[in-house]
Amino acid sequence: MARPRLFTDDHVLDAARDLLADPAVARPTIAAIGQAAGVHAGSIYVRFASRDELLARLWLRSIRRFHEGFVTALTGPAPLLAAATFLPRYCREHPTEARAMKMFHRDELLGIGPDDLRAAIESVNDGMHAALRAAVVAEFGSAEGEAMAIAEAAVKAIPYGLVRDYIARAVPIPPWIDAITATASGAVLTDFRTRT
Repeated sequence: MARPRLFTDDHVLDAARDLLADPAVARPTIAAIGQAAGVHAGSIYVRFASRDELLARLWLRSIRRFHEGFVTALTGPAPLLAAATFLPRYCREHPTEARAMKMFHRDELLGIGPDDLRAAIESVNDGMHAALRAAVVAEFGSAEGEAMAIAEAAVKAIPYGLVRDYIARAVPIPPWIDAITATASGAVLTDFRTRT
């Protein structure tokens, strides 16, 4: 009879994520993760073939969690502005998840781990992109021409540009960022509407 598991994958991933509260930690070591999780490093390697695979799974889980709220924002009223202002709020409320999302660019991870992990990483943004495209059509009537680029500037580039430094330094994102995001992203969206 197999021995019961004393810890879960999420327990290990949570420990790795929580280590990111320290601004000096960019990508936690297995030794540090094991110590934080109260799990022997050898036991971690039974679940994860390498540190890269473990951190790739943490990145993927963090992106998926962010996308849940982001996609929900894109389905409500004023979807593009709602999604833009969701980003700084989420990162403020989940600072270590935000740092986990910043550990890698998706393309860096496409060669890591088993096929199922690589496939999940490759497709992780598909649902978010589809929801964004639908929101652009709902707001602008079309997602052609400049529409998608303008929407991505308002929804992603502006809010992320405002919070990126806070995430990197692992310091709290001030509440005034929300108002600045709404003003800047709203101005971009309004300007595009008036020109089309």
